[in-house]
Amino acid sequence: MNVRTFSTPDLTAAAAAEAFAQAARAAVHDRGAFHVALSGGSTPKLMYRVLGDLPEIPWQSVHIYFSDERSVGPDSPDSNFRLAQDELLSHVPVPPAQVHRMAGEVRPLDTAAGAYAALLPARLDVVLLGMGDDGHTASLFPGTDALSAGGRVAANFVPRLDTGRLTFTFAEINAARERWILVTGAGKAGILRQVQQDEGGYPIAGVQDAVWFIDAAAGAELVSAPPSA
Repeated sequence: MNVRTFSTPDLTAAAAAEAFAQAARAAVHDRGAFHVALSGGSTPKLMYRVLGDLPEIPWQSVHIYFSDERSVGPDSPDSNFRLAQDELLSHVPVPPAQVHRMAGEVRPLDTAAGAYAALLPARLDVVLLGMGDDGHTASLFPGTDALSAGGRVAANFVPRLDTGRLTFTFAEINAARERWILVTGAGKAGILRQVQQDEGGYPIAGVQDAVWFIDAAAGAELVSAPPSA
């Protein structure tokens, strides 16, 4: 595992935000645009707040996508898009036409999945991910059909939550130039240890060659964990 450990959630989020800024500048310099997929969750939320204050991010050339979405509209408090909009996008000059949300309100969700796959770029630069207490990432939950789905975007029914979700497939996640996973909190420490040791069969283990941004609490059980910054 490529793990970067920091002493607190705030420092973890700040490091990920700085990496975002560097990746954006490099992508715009090399390819003319930065295509990044955002995630929901508490740690990305901290990162979004930092990003809004960082200078010299070429926002006019940033294209925003989402790695998953709940089956709700953009105004719902449960929407990943709304989280990003409230915490980041409404505070930075990304052209609205370059923000591509998943239409979680469309039925059937398969239709929304196909439409989203069609608007994705040939290759994303970065996919930002989190990890749930059950080891899921994006909306790839344990025991669900999308774990083995082909294509780029899937509609995934999650029996435990009795709801459908839109999610990137592992194929789409792993095709990106980079994958970053943000994890904080002692409640994630056991799962991280099992993932490091190829145990547990958690969905997060399907993400290949990721960079992990974690805090010391989440990394407390890792073997030979890097020193905290």
